[in-house]
Parts: sequence; C-alpha cells; structure tokens
Amino acid sequence: MDREELKAEIDELMRQYDNEEIDGATYSQKMMELTASAQE
Repeated sequence: MDREELKAEIDELMRQYDNEEIDGATYSQKMMELTASAQE
C-alpha cells in the first residue's frame, strides 16, 4: 500500500466516523490495522 492509498483509506474512515456509520472503537481498531499494514 502506498501513501496515497493509505491516505484515501484514512479519509474514508474519518468520513464514516463523522457520519456515525462506525463507532469510536471500530474507528480506532481500523486505524490500527491500517497503520500496521502500511508499515509492512
């Protein structure tokens, strides 16, 4: 995953969280997964 893909994923996560489609716990878990996968 490159930086652009990661940024797009994070933007989408933030949008979902802002729209209350996901809760804080889900948001933080997904963010952890994204940052972990980006480091590999």
